[in-house]
Amino acid sequence: MFRYVSPKVVVVVAALVAVVCAHSVWSADNAGSLQGAVKNSSGAPVSGAFVKVSSAERRVHLMVVSQDQGRYTVSNLPPGKYTAQGIGNGLQSEPSAPVDVAAGRAATVDVVLSAPQAMRKPKGKPRVDAAETGNAPPLPEGEGKNIIEGRCIPCHNSQRVSSQHHDRARWQATLEQMRLYMRGLSGPGDLTDPQAEVLLDYVTKNFGPVAGGNGGEGAGRAKEKADPNSHLSRTPLQGAAAKYVAVEYLLETPQAEPHDITVDSKGIAWISERTTGHIARFDPDTFAYTRIPLPPGAVDSSKSRLNAIQADSRDRLWVSDGAPNRRLVVYDSKAGEFNIFDAPKASMGTSTGNTIRISKDGMVWMTAISNNQIWRLDPATKKFTTYDVPSGVKAKVSARPYGMAASGDGKLWFAQNSYDLIGRVDPATGKVEEFEVPAKGSDPRRMGTDAEGNPWLGLFGVCKLVKIDYRTAKMTLYSPPTPDCGAYSVSVDLKRNLIWVSEQWTGKLARFDPRTETFVEFDLPTPEADVRRIEVDQNRPNRVWWSGSASNNIGYVEVMD
Repeated sequence: MFRYVSPKVVVVVAALVAVVCAHSVWSADNAGSLQGAVKNSSGAPVSGAFVKVSSAERRVHLMVVSQDQGRYTVSNLPPGKYTAQGIGNGLQSEPSAPVDVAAGRAATVDVVLSAPQAMRKPKGKPRVDAAETGNAPPLPEGEGKNIIEGRCIPCHNSQRVSSQHHDRARWQATLEQMRLYMRGLSGPGDLTDPQAEVLLDYVTKNFGPVAGGNGGEGAGRAKEKADPNSHLSRTPLQGAAAKYVAVEYLLETPQAEPHDITVDSKGIAWISERTTGHIARFDPDTFAYTRIPLPPGAVDSSKSRLNAIQADSRDRLWVSDGAPNRRLVVYDSKAGEFNIFDAPKASMGTSTGNTIRISKDGMVWMTAISNNQIWRLDPATKKFTTYDVPSGVKAKVSARPYGMAASGDGKLWFAQNSYDLIGRVDPATGKVEEFEVPAKGSDPRRMGTDAEGNPWLGLFGVCKLVKIDYRTAKMTLYSPPTPDCGAYSVSVDLKRNLIWVSEQWTGKLARFDPRTETFVEFDLPTPEADVRRIEVDQNRPNRVWWSGSASNNIGYVEVMD
């Protein structure tokens, strides 16, 4: 079913956008800059050190690397107050006093590396890994165990439950959210109230707050906050690794969970806020972040769960608004109009999309992660075509189709997150084939296509970057320099055929050159960024956008030639 949102709603949205943006309107041509030098305690210049420039008012961190004679420059800054801090050679400076950056002017701040840099946290995988990978210990015995195994595990593995530790109120809120999802499921649907009460008693007893937790809103996880500089290199950066700027923006809405990010033809980033029912627009010139509510659905926006977002060639934003709303939403950013396509009835699980891709013929493709299908929408006819994933059909549980990429011959390749398998759909015949990944416990994630039409993907579980020769289906694995990196998402600079991959566990972006088979890694300004979806701006291919769901941050890395 297709629905058009009336102009009256569009006017409301446009007015909201205007109000939100008004305080940030200014000309990027009047940008200022901050410059200076990094020195050691003896006054000698230090090259290859990080310099962080931060604005509390604009909620941003920018990071560059000092060059010859320790000089640094951070350009294109909107007017305001900024601090600077240097980090390098195992030392750091104190953050400077705030300095005014005026439009069209350069301010100067020198930094002196005189204090020890904080120690790295012990090597380990962050919280997001525990929630998303297997190898979970057996669930404790109890009446609620059967409910989890029968009703929760078809969509999540048991680790998703056992890795969480909350008080009763937080668990109750979580269960209420999951029951909304269940109402959009095929099959048994919602829990009964007595079942929900049994399950609440079970998880509260067995997965309550742990000692040393932060106590915030019942989260109760034993998690020490990392020092903001502890993750950065202690050796001077050289070569390509020293030629970049990183920008990071902290969302104002707490726990909005910016899960996915995409970029339009004008260089504007668009974000899906997973927990708020909003998409958002981020202008890199002004640091203006504008939130746009989706039209009302089956539930109010605070209970919707957005996931994938993808810009098409006409700067329309396609968004997956899963259960309980069960719909695909498209927002015309030029006209300010929404159109809504009700999702097909789920054969299993619920209608939630992980990745959206637009093929050359204008078809909209989506991996329906929990209901074991690939969807194709023809926007002209407003009709969906569905393709079942064979391994999930056989196992009677979703193979969790995850990332997706179109190959040079027009076929759609997709990762199967539950198995060491990659699938391929032939749109001409409807045939779905599966290919084994040459790595056990690989946990395939998100994909991109290179300039030659070959799909690439990240293997989250084994920290590998994979090239698939679309003509032969041969897979070649490459290892990023940092082990246990959590390779997650892939996007390609099509102009130079450079492959970018996000490293979720290490909080870095890595660039791979297939011609030389060499990697360059780029740190982000703050630790535990939870860097997930990435996308190269093909009109500005030196710039790669990223989103961090758990950190509530978005940003980009831009390489300087």
